Amino acid sequence: MENTILVANDLGYGSVKAVLNGEHVQIPSVTAMLRSQDIQDPVEFSNADQKKKYFEDIYNHMDVSIESPAISEKKRILVGSSAVRSPLSLNRFDVNDLAGKSEDDLAVILTLSMIAAKKLKDAYENGEDLSNLTTKVIMTTALPVNEGKQNNASNRYKQRYLNGPHKVTFHNFKEEVTVSISFDKVLVALEGETAQFYLINADQDLKKDLEKNFKDQYGEEISADDLIHSRNVLGIDIGEGTTDIVSIVEGRANGLASQSLEMGYGNVLQEALQELQNERINITDRSKLKDFLNSPTNSLNKNRKKHVKDVVNEQLTPFVNNIVQTTSSVMRKSGVPVELIYVYGGGSIPMDKESNLREQLEKKLKAFSGAYEIPIIWVDSKHAQFMNERGLELILKSLS
Repeated sequence: MENTILVANDLGYGSVKAVLNGEHVQIPSVTAMLRSQDIQDPVEFSNADQKKKYFEDIYNHMDVSIESPAISEKKRILVGSSAVRSPLSLNRFDVNDLAGKSEDDLAVILTLSMIAAKKLKDAYENGEDLSNLTTKVIMTTALPVNEGKQNNASNRYKQRYLNGPHKVTFHNFKEEVTVSISFDKVLVALEGETAQFYLINADQDLKKDLEKNFKDQYGEEISADDLIHSRNVLGIDIGEGTTDIVSIVEGRANGLASQSLEMGYGNVLQEALQELQNERINITDRSKLKDFLNSPTNSLNKNRKKHVKDVVNEQLTPFVNNIVQTTSSVMRKSGVPVELIYVYGGGSIPMDKESNLREQLEKKLKAFSGAYEIPIIWVDSKHAQFMNERGLELILKSLS
């Protein structure tokens, strides 16, 4: 049975945040290659309820191989959480690679695996025959500003999906399941700009948090409508591998002024990881470092966790300086008095409390405002890492 899956795909260096036919999905942006000695027996179910729960949680059990003209090699791999849980060497986006996501097979692998898992999950729930699964896809996704607007990268990335078909085979089961995927439409936007699109069309929950944020920081009440309808704005989108600084002039994205800083919070973690390994602290991967920092603190790990956190925080100063310098460049190129700055993205969450980015931005911004204060709104953590996803979801509605 063939149908269409509508996908808003915010594919980040740290995780994929996506909406597939209204279902919100988040998976780590990692894979692990399975060698012959790593392959385990297919999963077996002792009862129907156990099988049902397994399929409901299929995004966390992806053991696949992919046949696609967009991917150079066909290998059997664990994808997302199943890779993180394994003891195998992890393949993730290289935050130091200047080539970008559009040229990395990992971007396509994560996307196709996630879509195939969605099709498999729905087919099982609907009682479909799993022997011949096919689906069409309409997708919105995004690239970092610098990558997306140069060298025809957006179009080449789009064609990697459109030039199908793509086949994803799940090896979890005694009888392997293959999902054939073809893309009808793909729109590639720019990260940060999609977040600003969501801000302009903010829902009531986000509006309420914007008003609270402004009052808590500046002691004044202001309506969310005044904030989101500001005509000249900067958005600072701090991700895992890039930081996109988006200029909005007279209510429209100014692509000539907007820039990407080719580093994100993942670079901070990578630098910290190197220092921790020099100290013989057994954390082997950036993903595992994030998991350790986000794990509950208890009496057994509190001292080690404090030290690890201190090492991470030591790496923040050069990152902060680079964000401020790039923001200064965007301000200059924008050529208009900026009324408001938004800071969001997954990397903005730890940097809100652990860095002096706000103070450094405030100091720099006065050089462009005749010493008048330009308000900075740090988007609340419950929204911050989903801004691009929600913008892509809004764009998807118009595309489909």
